[in-house]
Amino acid sequence: MKAPARGKRVSLGLKVTADVKRKIVSAARASGRTQSQEAEALIERALTYDSMLEAMRTTMAEIAQGNVEDAFRNLGYGTIHSPYGDVWVPPGYPTERSGFIDQEDGNEGDR
Repeated sequence: MKAPARGKRVSLGLKVTADVKRKIVSAARASGRTQSQEAEALIERALTYDSMLEAMRTTMAEIAQGNVEDAFRNLGYGTIHSPYGDVWVPPGYPTERSGFIDQEDGNEGDR
């Protein structure tokens, strides 16, 4: 592959799924750009996001998870432990121990 000259526009050949093509066509119509310009804008945006996430040493999944947990905490929600993992419960939800003893491990549960 030959490196493109700086400042010059070059052709890029790629194949996409029919669904991606439909999305690019739709976005191009909405923005008034050509399909090629729209695809370039999407690629530039993705590269920017990747660079930003790499600099932050995180992922979108980690950011989304953190935001959800922060939002729940800010609203006064708490968590209780269940056999299926932690469950967020609204403010005022009775979270004190009930005295129920789990038959499997013999420990008092949170139910």
